[in-house]
Amino acid sequence: MEEKNPLLQVVDLSVDFRLDRKTSLHAVRHVSFDLYKGETLGIVGESGCGKSVTCMSILQLNPARRTRYPSGQILFDGKDLLHMTPKQLRPIRGNEIAMVFQEPMTAMNPLFPIGDQLMEALRVHNPRMEKSEAYERSLEAVRRVKIPNPERILKTYPFALSGGMRQRAMIAMAMITRPKLLICDEPTTALDVTIQAQVLDLMNELKHEIGTSIIFITHDLGVISEMADRVLIMYGGRVCEEADVDELFTKPRHPYTVGLIDSHPNPEYDGDRLKVIPGSVPTLRDMPAGCPFNNRCAYASDTCRDVFPDFEEAEGGHTVACH
Repeated sequence: MEEKNPLLQVVDLSVDFRLDRKTSLHAVRHVSFDLYKGETLGIVGESGCGKSVTCMSILQLNPARRTRYPSGQILFDGKDLLHMTPKQLRPIRGNEIAMVFQEPMTAMNPLFPIGDQLMEALRVHNPRMEKSEAYERSLEAVRRVKIPNPERILKTYPFALSGGMRQRAMIAMAMITRPKLLICDEPTTALDVTIQAQVLDLMNELKHEIGTSIIFITHDLGVISEMADRVLIMYGGRVCEEADVDELFTKPRHPYTVGLIDSHPNPEYDGDRLKVIPGSVPTLRDMPAGCPFNNRCAYASDTCRDVFPDFEEAEGGHTVACH
């Protein structure tokens, strides 16, 4: 990376969800990672592994009354976001850090045209901006994401667009303020393969054009191979492996990572049954002690069932937590 100082540092982050006065669920435990300017970090894992909770914590978007942070710092440009008030976070949310969600219909207001929502995203952070300037910026943003007939689209309501067009409009809304960091929470999961490829190409183009850093959350290793510079593998609310994308695919070290890669079709796939990882991700109530993957791992020992392993670093910054 060109810059030595990370844009974002997540340090020893733990997240609990409080059920009542006496009961809390441990959703994320001791997660740490750095993100540099212009870099794309992929976060991979099955549903329930803590990917979204980790990233929603960056902007404190988890339910405020139920969420507790027993430990951790989230440093963005040197400022600790985790201990900011909502008022202090307001200039950062949607401006310096933007987010693209899996289903844009839940993120967009169905009662207002696309143009009104784009202009609002601008004028909230730039109150003195003239409406005419906001309109021109919105038109430019829609053109940048390659939506045909942008003037008509600005007058269109979200429900009148296809899934692919809605996601492009959501990306336009996220990128209109030229954020330093874009968080993408499985933005292509609901799209067909052709539209998914177009959206990924679009995001890569915008990343290189604007210089935005990206955190890309997904369970699809094919998407990660196209998007990411570096990959974080999560399981049971913990990070179990981190590596450059090429290193991860050629030399996976954690049994969970190996299982994910083996269960994904590759170019040499011959039509036989794909390998599967036996069992399923434990619920937060039933999380095992020690390594959370121990009840699905063929190599688990008594030590794995009692103690979570320390991180060990191999060549090239490749780290793994495995006994």
